[in-house]
Amino acid sequence: MSWGDVWQAEILELRIAEGRPVSAPDLVDLHCHLVPGVDDGARDLDEALEQIREYRKLGILTVVTTPHLAASATRSSWRDGIDEAFAVLSKAAAEAFPEVALSLSYELRLDDPDCELDDPDLGLGGGALLVEFPMLALPAYPERMLELVREAGWTPVLAHPERYNGVESAFGWIGRWRETGALMCANAGSLWGEHGGEAQRVLHRMLADGSVDLIASDNHARPRRAAPPAARSWSSPTWCRRRCLWART
Repeated sequence: MSWGDVWQAEILELRIAEGRPVSAPDLVDLHCHLVPGVDDGARDLDEALEQIREYRKLGILTVVTTPHLAASATRSSWRDGIDEAFAVLSKAAAEAFPEVALSLSYELRLDDPDCELDDPDLGLGGGALLVEFPMLALPAYPERMLELVREAGWTPVLAHPERYNGVESAFGWIGRWRETGALMCANAGSLWGEHGGEAQRVLHRMLADGSVDLIASDNHARPRRAAPPAARSWSSPTWCRRRCLWART
């Protein structure tokens, strides 16, 4: 699956401008935590499969699960454990929900300036890599961290930029991150305040100035962060006026 397959915003915007509906089969979720027992997402196989069932009910049939992984651990037993757990999930999901295309990438925590990012299997496809700043905190040199990802040959896709502590008062940083070539991938739940008032305000401000490139569920398969909220979020006018994740042709 290539980056072009999962994000063709120009075509989506044309459909919206023409009044043509964008339905669930046109949507892809590129950020969720369904691999069981490896992070703060699904705790076991049953929880993961229940979320895949929800995707199928919504008609979202392409899902990339992105467990947390430190950039310093791209060659480690931690990653090996994720891959093994995904193999179990993939087999079970294919048997239970053969119409859902499930694949594996990672949400890489940028914790090491000397990390090894040369493995093409780390990415979302098409040269894009989902990354996050550690501990939901603004680092001292965020542009340099994103530039290191670019220098490794990737297009950085920054997860939930609206959620980093203090970003509301440092809103101009988001524009500078995009100037490095990074894409901003917001959380759908921030649209209605799932992650607090600051994240909600920042995301709506980003939507207003066009700095949202992608939106994903960040589904963690837990009671308060489960079930991809596609129906609720896709009906939002602010969502439909901007480039979105969960979007393909």
